[in-house]
Amino acid sequence: MSLPLFCYGTLMVPEIMQRVTGRSIAPGQNASLHNYGCYKVRSETFPGVRPTEDEVTQGLLYPNLTTQDIAQLDRYEGYLYQRKQVTVKADGEHLQAWCYLIKPEFFSELMPEHWCYQHFLDVHLSSFTRC
Repeated sequence: MSLPLFCYGTLMVPEIMQRVTGRSIAPGQNASLHNYGCYKVRSETFPGVRPTEDEVTQGLLYPNLTTQDIAQLDRYEGYLYQRKQVTVKADGEHLQAWCYLIKPEFFSELMPEHWCYQHFLDVHLSSFTRC
């Protein structure tokens, strides 16, 4: 049985999740990842998270992904990220979930500015989903 997946960036967009997995995915549940900050990645429109004391990253928890979905998502995330287990908070509960974290050797690619989901939707989504 696979763990749920916590997403904090582009995979919160239903069209992107569907394109990556090749199927319609049920909407995710609001969740938060404590003690991780979500930052812009240098020269990119997508974010990365790294451990950061006293910060909280908001995102979505997808509970019903298949091993095929995870394999597709692993390919999508690429070399900057590693899929690791984290503890997220959803509906007042602490749950274990997978999350794509920036590998420590790529922390230098994270900008000091926080990544903003609404800004991504407003400014970058149309070019990100074009292809």
